[in-house]
Amino acid sequence: MVFKDISYIRDYYNQYYTDELKLLFSKTKILQAFKPYENDYRQGKWLSKQMDIKGNEKILDCGCGVGGVMKQLSELHPKTDIHGINISDGQIKIAKEVLKDFDNCSLSVQNFMNTNYDDNTFDLVYFCESMGYGEFEKVINEVIRILKPGGKLYINEIVIKCNEGKLSEKELDKLNHFIDSWFYNVYDISTILNKVEEIGGFKLIDNSRFVKPSIHWINAVRNSSLKKYHNAKISNIPPVRGADFLYKKEFV
Repeated sequence: MVFKDISYIRDYYNQYYTDELKLLFSKTKILQAFKPYENDYRQGKWLSKQMDIKGNEKILDCGCGVGGVMKQLSELHPKTDIHGINISDGQIKIAKEVLKDFDNCSLSVQNFMNTNYDDNTFDLVYFCESMGYGEFEKVINEVIRILKPGGKLYINEIVIKCNEGKLSEKELDKLNHFIDSWFYNVYDISTILNKVEEIGGFKLIDNSRFVKPSIHWINAVRNSSLKKYHNAKISNIPPVRGADFLYKKEFV
C-alpha cells in the first residue's frame, strides 16, 4: 500500500468528518466501524475495561477524532490526565467543544508517528481504528519512546477476518478495494502479533475480537458523501472484523 501523506489525511478528515457528520455526532461521538456497543457510555465503559485503566494514569489517545472516547474515559476516571492528538485541525476544533467542561483533557494537532512528547511520558497509549493511516513500524517505535516502562499500549483495530492467505480470490479483491479506496491499511491478527513481536519491547497481555459492525458507522457512510467518494457498495463489503490488543511495555 502507498500511504497518503499527512496533508491529504488532514484535508480528507476536515472535509468529510466534521460539519457533514454533525447529525451523526449528535448520536455518537465514538465513530468506529466495529464496536460492541452503539451507546457511547457503554462503549466507553467497555473500552476502559479493555484498556485496564486504574484511574490515575497519564493517557494518550492517538487519532482522537472528535473526543468521544476521551469524554467517556474522563467521566469514568476524573483523576486521569488524558491527552488527545489528531492530524485534523477541523476535528480538534469539534473535540475542544466536546471536552470544554473536562479539565483533565487536553488536545493538540499532531502526527502520532512523530509526536512532540518527551520520552517515557505516558502510562497508557491507545489507538481506536486509527493505526491504519500510519506506517506500522514507525507508529510502534514512537509508542515505545513515549510510553513509560511498564506502561500499556492498547490497539483497537479493523482486521482481516482470518489469515489473509485463507481468503478467496473474491474476498481478496474486496479487501484490496477497501484498502485502496479508503487508503487504510488492514492486517490479519497474526500479522499484527508478529509485527509487534519483531519490533520488540512489548509483552502481550490480551487479544480479543468482535464482529458486530456499527450501525452508526454504516449510516454515516450511507447518508453522506463518503459513499460516493469511496464508491461504497454492499457488493464491496470487505472481509473484515474488529479486534483489540493490550500490550505492556517491558522494562529495559
